Amino acid sequence: MHAASNVLTFLIHTLFTLYIGAIIIRIILSAARADFYNPISQFIVAITNPALLPTRKIVPGLGAFDPAGWLLVFGLKAVELLLLFYLRGVQINLETLLLASVFQVAVIVISIFLYAIIIRAILSWLMVAGMPAANPLLSILNSITEPVLAPVRRIIPPVGMFDLSALVVILALYSILIALRSF
Repeated sequence: MHAASNVLTFLIHTLFTLYIGAIIIRIILSAARADFYNPISQFIVAITNPALLPTRKIVPGLGAFDPAGWLLVFGLKAVELLLLFYLRGVQINLETLLLASVFQVAVIVISIFLYAIIIRAILSWLMVAGMPAANPLLSILNSITEPVLAPVRRIIPPVGMFDLSALVVILALYSILIALRSF
């Protein structure tokens, strides 16, 4: 039974994290005013609409800040944690549940930015090697990462043909991630 419990724990955590990540990406893309005609954006919208649209009927929007989206994200993370603690036979109080949800959502948000910046850097190298510039993934990655990279780029301008802003942001995000995971 222990192996079945481990598999179930893995599946619950993975599926919830992927869906929560998709909702967070949608929130980020919406805040960045990304191109929603992009096929990747349309995919994100299609998979998040079933949960997000009913939530938006209850919780009104506030411009670029998406309260319905964030409420759904934290609600799903709380449900995931409740399921995982139940599988382990552990009781959890509301305060601990909320705090754990906040920390784990922060980890997901930081991870999204980290992966997006790393993938964007790799794709920028491939573009030099002949990859087409009109790549839908690159467009989405630019929409996600540019609001984070641009302020750093103003402080640390490119050195020759090397843009060090991505490295600085990756180091900063990884440091925050290490700090969050140490709690």
